[in-house]
Amino acid sequence: MQLFSFLSILLTAISVKARPVERGVFDSVGVLDDVLLLDAPAFPDPANSANTVIGLQAFVSLRQIDLGALTTGVEAALKTIGLDIGDKLSNVQERIRLFGAIGLSGKNVKVDVGGCSQLASLTTSGLPDLGMALQNVSVGTCGGAKQFTAQVTTSGLDSRTFNATVFPSPNSGFGVISDIDDTVKVSNVLDKVALAKSTLLDDPVPVTGMPELYASLAKSLNSPQFIYVSGSPFQLYPFLNSFIDTTYSASKGPILLQNLTLTNVQELLDFANSNGILEYKLAMIDRIHGMYPNKKFVAIGDSTQKDPETYGEAFRKFGGDFISCSWIRRVDGANNTDARFAEAFQGVPANKFRTFTDADIPGLQNINVAAGEC
Repeated sequence: MQLFSFLSILLTAISVKARPVERGVFDSVGVLDDVLLLDAPAFPDPANSANTVIGLQAFVSLRQIDLGALTTGVEAALKTIGLDIGDKLSNVQERIRLFGAIGLSGKNVKVDVGGCSQLASLTTSGLPDLGMALQNVSVGTCGGAKQFTAQVTTSGLDSRTFNATVFPSPNSGFGVISDIDDTVKVSNVLDKVALAKSTLLDDPVPVTGMPELYASLAKSLNSPQFIYVSGSPFQLYPFLNSFIDTTYSASKGPILLQNLTLTNVQELLDFANSNGILEYKLAMIDRIHGMYPNKKFVAIGDSTQKDPETYGEAFRKFGGDFISCSWIRRVDGANNTDARFAEAFQGVPANKFRTFTDADIPGLQNINVAAGEC
């Protein structure tokens, strides 16, 4: 069965609970609300380099979620493709929780970033990105820490905390743009049943050798800004963020995910079928270029979906001073033909990209990327 059919059943089960709720504009976050504050990149303010701008993103939803009905629907959907939840109930409930969240528009999210002189404020949007807020916000002058903690300010009646990490980086030096699924995490994108299993049931597994490779890049490139760009929906953020924080602790960084909500079903189905991922990832690279136009980025991905085409197009748009090198993992069963890579990297010098197998991963640590090798 195709993942399209699986997600159609899953969405039917979820959409019963996930009805949009409108709120008055500029409502504060209260005890009846939940907030997902995502880790964020930070960069020097182009208008005043002494100040820092943060690309903040938050999702505000109703606090109460009925996981019982939602779990039942997901369990039934998994059974149609031959999967049984078994003893993985806690994993499933943790990963589907945000799919049942009811987003709230017009919520004013105030964020205090430790070490910075100004509070940040952003407001959640209405349809189609109900409950989501994404904005570049100046927070004034900040200290010289490698990371900052951002915290949503809530009313005095609410003792909960909603925190995220801010990763500041100068508009110079190196960075790494990385895919997640089948690049750093085994997701089995090409096997639809295995993909559902790895996403909803199993504990995440890294691609062998990639944590060590990323730790090596973190050292040799002098603490580059790692940014993970994935076509997955933001509802999977807690799962993916926990995986990056623990398995890739030496190369932590913000994760950029698609702002898909259950009121925009077609976009989620497009994600499941790999449609729209090229455009989405190119848009995210545009956003990254806007933050760090003078950084040199190593772009790392795999051959299952559109990473070669994405990085080739980004090179043609911004040049080799921005996308200094592209590495593509050859995944068994994907289109790994020379013709595909030649077309994807048309116009890109041969010494600006490479493809690699799993056996090649340890040797990638010996490439002196800082000196211009690729």
